[in-house]
Amino acid sequence: MNITFLGTAAAEGIPFPFCDCLTCNHAREHRGRNIRKRQSILINRDALIDPGPDLYASCAQLGMSLTELRHVLVTHNHPDHFQPVNLQFRAKGFRQQTDLPLLTLIAPPSVLATWDRFGSNDASAEISRVPFLPGDSLSVPPYRVEAIEATHIEEAMNYIIDDGRSKLLYACDTGLYRDRVWNALEAHRLDAVIMECTLGSRMSARTHMSVGHMKTMLDRMRLLGCIDDRTQLFATHFSHQQVEPHEPLSRMLLEEAGVQCAYDGMVLTLGEEHSA
Repeated sequence: MNITFLGTAAAEGIPFPFCDCLTCNHAREHRGRNIRKRQSILINRDALIDPGPDLYASCAQLGMSLTELRHVLVTHNHPDHFQPVNLQFRAKGFRQQTDLPLLTLIAPPSVLATWDRFGSNDASAEISRVPFLPGDSLSVPPYRVEAIEATHIEEAMNYIIDDGRSKLLYACDTGLYRDRVWNALEAHRLDAVIMECTLGSRMSARTHMSVGHMKTMLDRMRLLGCIDDRTQLFATHFSHQQVEPHEPLSRMLLEEAGVQCAYDGMVLTLGEEHSA
């Protein structure tokens, strides 16, 4: 399973245009891995999680095409995670020389309502919608997808994705899991965990995680046998106001939690990573 980080920031991105904090100013001056678009990942060129506002720019910068895309999963109905126009522009008039495969849109009902509210048309965009809620699971070959409840807004989900060879937990946006979620997670043995660390080491909140919360979650996963020393662990979804620039943030995450710091363009092939 190849995973490309298209974006690794929280809602404002880094740098945020209306901010002159240390992290934003450092990103403007030094660029590189300090520049973070809004959170999104691409799996094996055919599955995308969260088509947010930076999707097109990220694909252009990384030299990536979405012509093989078959599945889109949406975690929740916030505008930094779902922008209907990204899928509206799949209509044939915008790509007259290109034929695309039918796209399965897997999303909570609130996201599908946003899709409808923007005047979107399933047939025009060549989309088949699948309403999805925490506790649901389905097969979209080559993947088995299961949704677990996120501690965020109503209907928010995290995803467990299994391609038959490896299993990924994608945990953005969420705070600490509620007890009932652990019952669902206990049955899984994970090869990789991608988990938000929106708040860095600076604060705590109910609907997002700090590095301390990450450690609490990972410790419980180890206790349940969900992860072990072979599981690859990545932190992502960073807020400019709560985290340091990339290099000190990377050191802090590795030293305090044993977790790698994701960056835009990172490619994970469960077991190794390289820049896109």
